[in-house]
Amino acid sequence: ESINGPVYVRMWRGQVPRLFSTPMKFGVVRVLSEGTDFVLITSGICTEESLKARRSFKAAGVAVKHLHLSTIVPFPSNVIVKAAEKCKYGVIVMENHSIIGGVGSATAEALAEAGIGRKLIRLGVPGVYAHGASCDYLVAEYGFDFTALIRAAQSL
Repeated sequence: ESINGPVYVRMWRGQVPRLFSTPMKFGVVRVLSEGTDFVLITSGICTEESLKARRSFKAAGVAVKHLHLSTIVPFPSNVIVKAAEKCKYGVIVMENHSIIGGVGSATAEALAEAGIGRKLIRLGVPGVYAHGASCDYLVAEYGFDFTALIRAAQSL
């Protein structure tokens, strides 16, 4: 498919698991699970990491509306706002990016502009200059691995 405009490509070192059998579509949000307890928004490697928490949520009887963003522009404000309106406890955004100016910030803007008063937790690289290391180490060190997701859900 041809794209008229700038394109940003982010490459990953090493093996990247294939999470989906269908190709991504620009501007289309994948709904990975339905639920009304809280909304989980993920992208990139954080989607794979978040799926590790699925069994824990199910065992605890927690129903999660899980949205995976393959693309960030155009930002799916309407989808996120609609999901947040229906959830009981809040929204968690989990991203392999700085939480400053990332998907969590765009989510906060969308919720504020729509007047949705829900708690928002942003998991990602805090406002620091991150150092290099293995993926497993970095997601644990900066607090956006699946255990951090479970703790965040418990705090909602």
